[in-house]
Amino acid sequence: MKKILLAALLAGAMCSPLAYGGGCSHVEAAEAVHAGVRRDAETDNLLLVNKTHKLPDDYEEKVDLVTVKNCFGKEFQVERETYKHFLSLREDLLKRGIQIELESAYRSVARQQEVIEELRATEGEDYVKKYAAVPGYSEHHTGLALDVAVVKEGRPIDDVYGTWETPYQKMHRRLAEHGFILRYPPGKSAITGYDYESWHCRYVGREAARKIFLQGLTLEEYLLGGRETQNMQGKYGSAAYWTKRNPAGEKELSDTEMKHLQEEMRHQNSLLVDMESFPAEVTAEYIKEKIKVSRDNYLWFEPDNIYENGVPLTKERCRQVEENCVPESLLARQTVKFALTTCRANLRYLPESEGWYEAPHDTHYDLIQALTLYPAEPLAVLAESRDKKYCFVQLRNYVGWVDKTEIAFVDHDKWLKYAAPQDFLVFTAGEKRINLGDGSNLLFQMGARLPLKKAKVQRDGTWLAVVPVSVQGDVVEKLVSIPADKTVHKGWLPYSENNVLRQAFRFLGELYGWCGLEEGVDCSLFTADVYRSFGLDIPGDAVEQRTAMPMRKDIEKLGREGKLEAIGSCRPGDLY
Repeated sequence: MKKILLAALLAGAMCSPLAYGGGCSHVEAAEAVHAGVRRDAETDNLLLVNKTHKLPDDYEEKVDLVTVKNCFGKEFQVERETYKHFLSLREDLLKRGIQIELESAYRSVARQQEVIEELRATEGEDYVKKYAAVPGYSEHHTGLALDVAVVKEGRPIDDVYGTWETPYQKMHRRLAEHGFILRYPPGKSAITGYDYESWHCRYVGREAARKIFLQGLTLEEYLLGGRETQNMQGKYGSAAYWTKRNPAGEKELSDTEMKHLQEEMRHQNSLLVDMESFPAEVTAEYIKEKIKVSRDNYLWFEPDNIYENGVPLTKERCRQVEENCVPESLLARQTVKFALTTCRANLRYLPESEGWYEAPHDTHYDLIQALTLYPAEPLAVLAESRDKKYCFVQLRNYVGWVDKTEIAFVDHDKWLKYAAPQDFLVFTAGEKRINLGDGSNLLFQMGARLPLKKAKVQRDGTWLAVVPVSVQGDVVEKLVSIPADKTVHKGWLPYSENNVLRQAFRFLGELYGWCGLEEGVDCSLFTADVYRSFGLDIPGDAVEQRTAMPMRKDIEKLGREGKLEAIGSCRPGDLY
């Protein structure tokens, strides 16, 4: 994923049957029965307990447990924060028609020993050795592990494989958003020590859970850095290794050279526009042409083999969405409206929020996702969809449809504060989350920028920047303090070969996300974000990126040696 892209720029739950009966009511939480020392979530959420890693001897003394009941009246002890997030997961799934309940949670080491003796008496020694965790080596000792049952019509149901997606598998797709992982996924028994357990969930925190889920890792693999990060460890896995071997790479391009390069790329590709000088009116033909460009990017796929919500997309459904692309009316000369994104928004090839996929169970590779727009992105609004729910927009390096709820309209003068700010802050980290001070936050990625309220660093070592937020559809500018550290830079970074390498390596370990989905970046966004941090706009699509380059090498028809020679002639930062 991103690790490959860098080169381009240069324990045990025991298997226990579910045995519940009776009707269901809401989960009840009781008072805490054991108030221990509060845990450090960054450390203990990722505690590894498996067949070879024993629970620390003093760990149980520190677990903050609450006593709770499931809807069947069965009582459990659960680590406090874990239970809070379980309730959030449960509520989320209820909205999706799936009810889950606790089946097992915290078990002390002493209780595990009792379970072992009970099983030894009833099932025999061979069963104990095969299925039961040795006391001290069970995840259930941590309070972070839960056995979860899916309940239907008042009774728990089993997870039965078939040609359809089971309720358990649907639950697995929502785990990461609430900080949980499927601890023992299928095909990973050689790593985890346990066969697939569809019911055994483990709380690790949302950030870790998302990385584990999206990269298809186990907890063991994640704690070792993940497959791709492992491949980039050592001397080759840092920008310093490569920049030291490229002493000439510190030479910087001048502002004049950067401006000339940008103008040349805009001449090569019409999707690249100078937002500061974007006209107040455009022709109907211009709008129709750009809408066709967006639609044609979607039609690069095979529309006859597409799925929506797991079922084949009908021709009627496809026709309805395509008709929604046609505005009700367009004047010969259409007045442009101006807007700002007020959140991390999705730019779509078509005016539709539902994902369209090439496989019935896919949720990652949405065919009508164009790219992600970061907060405070200036947009030129050219038209509305027929149902008035989407706006067709031109941004600095692409066109597409955006949900109207994710943008706010502003007058041209306010818009110019973001399209052409005098003093501004650029985000130079792979991603950066900014707290708005009211419990909410905004996620920015490399190359995004914000206008500065003050041109100098404040006495407390922070920058004072302006963020546009939406209040009932209107833009309110909110002041935010951002630490003056290496994750931000006043103005664009100086362009040099070595700075390109440094920026590229800032994505090491970050998540891959198709066209910016799932709070990640894909290959084309990764490339565009790196160049954007220098103030250089390139298209957000890989095919369009190639057409924008002033110099291009066609290597498709070359043999292996010819391709290697062509690649070897490239300098760091070259994009062919």
